[in-house]
This record gives sequence, structure tokens and C-alpha cells, in this order.
Amino acid sequence: MKNKIIPYNPKLKEFARQLRKNSTLSEVLLWQKIKQRALGVQFHRQVPLLEYIVDFYCRELKLAIEIDGKSHEYIYDEDAFREGRLEQFGVQVVRFSNEEIKNNLFSVLLILQETVDKLSQGKLNPSQKITPLRSPQGDTSIYSFPKKEKLKSKVLFEALFAEGKSVSQFPLKLIYLNTPFDDGSQIKVGVVAPKKKFKGAVGRNRIKRLLREAYRLNKPLIFNNIEGNFAFLFLYLGNKMPGYAEIESAMKQLMESFLKKESDEKID
Repeated sequence: MKNKIIPYNPKLKEFARQLRKNSTLSEVLLWQKIKQRALGVQFHRQVPLLEYIVDFYCRELKLAIEIDGKSHEYIYDEDAFREGRLEQFGVQVVRFSNEEIKNNLFSVLLILQETVDKLSQGKLNPSQKITPLRSPQGDTSIYSFPKKEKLKSKVLFEALFAEGKSVSQFPLKLIYLNTPFDDGSQIKVGVVAPKKKFKGAVGRNRIKRLLREAYRLNKPLIFNNIEGNFAFLFLYLGNKMPGYAEIESAMKQLMESFLKKESDEKID
């Protein structure tokens, strides 16, 4: 497949070259895991696109990876505008924080592999096989989040808000309902990021991705300790963009609170 070239300001070439020579620790850590087609496609470092330089870019899929330091907490509008401009040229941007790279690199790689897999459908030659990543435990199935576990039913959403119980661990809230499923699922999960607090779809999607990832990697705690079938709805209550470490910590405590509450109610 012929790669589509995105126009760029030639004045950025020298600056991009300097950035490659002075990579941050997070950039180095991620580059070691994605270089040489480790995810099945070729990424390049510090690539000029339009009037910007993205940290990593795959021309085959028009996929850009950005790593955000603390300074990005104060320039969310600028980042959103930049992503919007790139998206006009068909570029998809995936963002991670420095903390996510340093503390949860395996989770980051799983997200990237899933993104590459989705974008690769029908876009790569058959010979360019993508090798899925495996969990450290050697078992990917219990850490997966298949379609049948995703809450899509409008009726169930309404039932959750009308009849569901809840537990909270700021910045997260879990609303849950004991209910059967026709497809044999034990749990179905939905995630919500508030439109009132996060106007842009980019920000809401990032929050929902963090919620799904934190749930996926900690779901054995629930599956190994419950009986019955449940619909779960995780809501983000915070006012600012969270990091993965914050979300995962709250997710674990939220699950423990849910299990304790269910256990106490059975005893009563």
C-alpha cells in the first residue's frame, strides 16, 4: 500500500532532528517497544505534520502517538485544536501521559496493539502479520473486554439509573444492577464521561478509554468473587483530565467496595 504523505512545514525538519537526539525518558521507553515493526507496522520518531511535530507516526495507518508531560495539563484546548487539524487530514491521534508510559507501559502497549489491529483491517498486506501481545501472566482471555461484555442496551441504561445501587470512590462512581442476560454474559459494562464538564469528544473518549482499560485489567477481581449477573456503569466524576494511575487506583477500590457491599447484603 502506498503511504499517503501529509504536507508539513519544511522549517520543522531541523527541529525534529534535534528532538530525536534529545528524547525524553518516556519517549525512549516507548520507542524501544514499538520500533522495528514490533506492533506489525512501522513507526517513525518526531515526524513533522502540517505545522506540528508528532512524537511517533505510522504512515501506513496515519496513526500518531503523542506523549504528554505535565505542561499539557494546562494546554488542553491547544492539544484538542491540534488533533482536530490532524484529523482533517485523516490522522488518528492516540495520547498517553508520561506517568502512563513509565508506570503502566504494558497497558499502553495493549491499547496501541488494539488500535493498530482496528486500523489495519484491510489496510495491510497479508504477509504483514500482526502478532498480538500477551499478558505477563500468559493468559489474555481473562483480561480481554469482548463485545458481548459491553453494555449497549438503552433499556438497561435506564434501569440502572432507575433501580441500580451504587458505590463511589472519587473520581469514579459505579452504578450496578443484578440482572440476567440472554447471551450468557456474567457482566456487561458501560462507561460515561460527562459532556457538561468535557465539551470536546476527544477528551471524553480519552476518559472512557482509561475507564475501560482500568476495568479490563482488574476485572478478575470481580469475576472471581461474585455470583449472579450484573450490569455495571462506571461514571467519571472529576473536573479535570485524569491520568491512568489515578483511574486504576480508584477502580480497584471501587471494585472492593462493590464486593464488600454485596457480601454484607447477603449476610443481612
